[in-house]
Amino acid sequence: MASEYALVAATVIFVATYVLISVRSLGRLRLDRPAVALLGGALMLVAGILTPAEALSSINLDVILLLVGMMILVSGLDVCGFFDLVSTRVAARARSQATFLAGLMVAAAFLSALVLNDAMALLMTPIVVRSARSLKVRPVPYLVGLAVAANVGSVASEIGNPQNAYIAIESGIPFLSFSAVLLPVMLVCLALSVGLVWLAFRKDLAAPISRAAGLPPIRLQRNGLVVTLGIGLGMVAGFFLSPTPAWLPLIAIAGGAFVLFFLPFASTTSARVLVGKVDWTIVLFFVGLFVLLGGVQVSGLSAGIQSGFTSALGGRSGGLAWLTGLSALLSNLISNVPAVLLLGQVVQGAGGSRLLWLALASSSTLAGNATILGAACNVIVVQIASREGIEVSMKDFVKAGLPVTLATLAVSTLLLVLLVPA
Repeated sequence: MASEYALVAATVIFVATYVLISVRSLGRLRLDRPAVALLGGALMLVAGILTPAEALSSINLDVILLLVGMMILVSGLDVCGFFDLVSTRVAARARSQATFLAGLMVAAAFLSALVLNDAMALLMTPIVVRSARSLKVRPVPYLVGLAVAANVGSVASEIGNPQNAYIAIESGIPFLSFSAVLLPVMLVCLALSVGLVWLAFRKDLAAPISRAAGLPPIRLQRNGLVVTLGIGLGMVAGFFLSPTPAWLPLIAIAGGAFVLFFLPFASTTSARVLVGKVDWTIVLFFVGLFVLLGGVQVSGLSAGIQSGFTSALGGRSGGLAWLTGLSALLSNLISNVPAVLLLGQVVQGAGGSRLLWLALASSSTLAGNATILGAACNVIVVQIASREGIEVSMKDFVKAGLPVTLATLAVSTLLLVLLVPA
């Protein structure tokens, strides 16, 4: 009787939580996804499905440490003016709107492969708006291009976005092996994305640029930037040299600790400021989802979900196509992080092959470009732009994002079949 109660209660809590994450609002009340996820996790405890010890053990500390370490590094790069420097240099070297768009998207993509894409988008969006205004061009195409490139670029590495970090830890795929497959996928998809975004906004991008107003000033802390870049490059080297993903959280948190300790000696920034700039809502979102899915597993609901999906993952190629389609659909309904945490259990139940893990990483990320609500990165760009007085409509986003999504999903699936040995 107790197990039957746990199954029913866990099902109700799980479904309600994922529905609220999907709808994102109740009437005029806006629902923040971290708050919804934490509520779902708390209800698993209140309902007696999880004990406190089981709730704590369900939280994947490896993923949490990896995220925190990377976000501290990003905070250090931000306060030293790194993102201002990159975006203004791209704008300064642009000879036309098309070259500005291409340069911006390439820079955003490669930065997103090296640091979390959400944090990169948060920091670069206001700079892109100011640069576009200084060049007297419409900012919307560049904002859409920034969001699209941030998502596409983050496919290339296990530190590019939160869902990839989770997949790295759960799959055990080494950093170098992960990037050896998905970096070529990212490069092809990036080239497609640049062309399709240009095509969608070609009328806006046909006008010449003007440098009469000059570019916004860059506020650099040069000594601090040297220190932070040195630590960041050391972290990236450590990632590539690590034989197993088990080292990634240790490298990330060690790098974050070095930034917190050494940067204040080389700049005017305190460790307290760096910690304050970390986006803790991402961490809370993961904590809530981990506890929620811990209740799903303990109650037996997870086994039911896996058995229901495993039959659909029958053959290898059929499984790949099915997983890609479902991942794309769920990523746009409930966002890619909760979709990956749910489908990760399905992939494990289906044998956890490298091909399926890599397909989950690429499809969940690339599918996020379809609409503004498909990925947190898109929402960040649109919200920050709105604060700067620029409105990016759903129509503006979808006319570029949807073709990009369809094209990149098709190409990435084909490339994975070719690149991942049977």
